[in-house]
Amino acid sequence: MARVRLKPLALWARERGLPYSTAHKMLREGKIQAERVGEWWMVREEVPEEGPAQGRVLTLFTHAGGAGKTSLTRDLGYEMASRGKRVLLVDMDPQANLSAWLGHEEVPEEETALVIFEGRATPQPKEVLPNLHLLPAQVELARAEVLLSREPHNAFALRGALNELREVYDLILVDSLPSLGSLAVAAALAGDGLIVPVELSRKGAQALRTVVQVARGYGISLQRMRLWVGRSFVRLVVPTHAEGTARDREALKALEEALSGAVPVAPPLIRRPAVYREAQAKGVPVQLVGGNEVLRELKALGDLVEETLLQEEVAV
Repeated sequence: MARVRLKPLALWARERGLPYSTAHKMLREGKIQAERVGEWWMVREEVPEEGPAQGRVLTLFTHAGGAGKTSLTRDLGYEMASRGKRVLLVDMDPQANLSAWLGHEEVPEEETALVIFEGRATPQPKEVLPNLHLLPAQVELARAEVLLSREPHNAFALRGALNELREVYDLILVDSLPSLGSLAVAAALAGDGLIVPVELSRKGAQALRTVVQVARGYGISLQRMRLWVGRSFVRLVVPTHAEGTARDREALKALEEALSGAVPVAPPLIRRPAVYREAQAKGVPVQLVGGNEVLRELKALGDLVEETLLQEEVAV
């Protein structure tokens, strides 16, 4: 059996050394299998079915707002889905930006993770793009904080619900709210480790130190319950908002030295406010509105995730 992977027509043409006009002509003539995703043509490619998914659950986590966590969740999810991976995005932020940026601005609370903390069945995720599904959020998700304060043991409710989906999805990305409160803790404990976006600035470095400290506690708790094993619960650090300056390079070097090789550091993502605003307005991943540099950045990040985080055995 095979699964379908989608690739932007422009990227498909570049990989083959073809002008876009030639690829588009081949599409019109029926020589390429493709489908429309919003404004873009996506070439359908079959990839071998790898058998039952051994789903990885990773939480994008930082308590510092403005680090690009939600856009990173969306774009990394799309990158992996475009490779034929079955991907679920879980919006755990009551601000619901991830949901809005993927075209789901108004959803009933029954379709959000709130019901998981209320002891009800996990809602059916929504397909937003081929291979990419979303468990959306809305403002009432904030009530989960109250529920967790009354019943702290339910901090593992989300983990239990997502464990049941590991055979359905190859990768589950949880977009935590920017907080260290009980709902953020539940999001962090839901998976196999944290992907931490870090703004290349003094504020970002300070935030990373705090995240590493609290993540150590999360990892110890999960190890004691034999739910996780590993060296560091922070699995990957992704520098964001880079501008290519000497200050950026110094900040990146200091960040790598502070981690002492214990955690992989991804190549920095460049600050592109206009492109990201366009992606938000159109309700699509940034790869569908950005240029070649955006595609290369996200491909490099996807390669790193696939090589370092998706090849390990999972303890549930």
